Amino acid sequence: MSEQRKTIRFEDLGEPVQKLLKALHKGKGEKGVSDEDMSLLEYIAVRDMVKIYQEMGADDGRAEEIWNELKTALIARREKADRKRRELEERAKDIESERTAAEEEAARLQAEHDAEAEAAEKRRRKEERRKRRAAEAAAAAAEEERAALEAAEAEAEAQRAEEEAAEEEARQRRENRRKRREEKARRLAEEAAALEQEQVAAREERKRKRNQKSEWDNYVATHPLEFQSAAPTAIEQQRRDDIGQMGRAALADDGLLNRIYTPQCPNCHAKYSKPPAEWDCPMCLRKFRQHVKCWQPDDTSNCGCCNCSVGRFTRHHCRSCGRIVCGKCSDFKVEIPSIGFKGTPVRACKQCLSQLAPHVLEAAQAKK
Repeated sequence: MSEQRKTIRFEDLGEPVQKLLKALHKGKGEKGVSDEDMSLLEYIAVRDMVKIYQEMGADDGRAEEIWNELKTALIARREKADRKRRELEERAKDIESERTAAEEEAARLQAEHDAEAEAAEKRRRKEERRKRRAAEAAAAAAEEERAALEAAEAEAEAQRAEEEAAEEEARQRRENRRKRREEKARRLAEEAAALEQEQVAAREERKRKRNQKSEWDNYVATHPLEFQSAAPTAIEQQRRDDIGQMGRAALADDGLLNRIYTPQCPNCHAKYSKPPAEWDCPMCLRKFRQHVKCWQPDDTSNCGCCNCSVGRFTRHHCRSCGRIVCGKCSDFKVEIPSIGFKGTPVRACKQCLSQLAPHVLEAAQAKK
């Protein structure tokens, strides 16, 4: 088998895949991963990167086992994609064959029509000659031929009626054949258009899969609670740098940039990119008329600010970031209009307060 060209660069791979490849390179020496294996990484998905991240952790000893399992799955996906591509090609060939057959059928029907028209013309000329001979004979035969002439005319009229009926029947058959050809051509055109759409979708899917690094970074950035112990990704580091360059006034207007908990309803499991009004789940409020808070669940036993242990009666929720904090770190109240707390100050942790209302935090620290 000839060597396959790599279709994805190492730097475009997701962070867990890069870590796995580095571990394999460390274990195999200079060999590392072959170009053929690298071509398989085009078919990797975000769920695979999440699984690699969860199974490897800080231990690189299972890298070979994880790689073998991942390689088996990627080979199966590549074979499935190849089968799909071959099926599309076979369908295209079938459509082309049907189109060729339809053109040949149309040519055959046209030839039959021409032959029928020629035969009708011959019959017409023959009948004209026969009429002319009958008329000449009738004129020469005079009175005794008149009866024969009338009989001939009656026969000719019947013949014309029969020919007209036959012509009408032939015309009706041609019209039905034409309609069937048009219907078949329309169906073939629709199938060709559907095939083209499937091919375009397949090309877009392959193009999207090649940009795995940005998909992984976006996944980590939108699920911060699952990766808060890991090193910050490039997108997250850029987000922190942007926050550091922005003024406190911009942070106070948004009120959400320093939040590290992704809102999720414990009842309907809906997730939101920003905290809903007063942290109440909109779906449960609309469907069940229930006020279900979608902030951090109560099963957490450590303060989100100082990491100290919090008990059942000493834990609180910061209304700005939604985290569980202790009473010492959340002994402050401030209005948060962006989340619906307007007119009445609510509890906020000192980290959020330093961004939302730094003067309130400074005044409280001065009193202490």
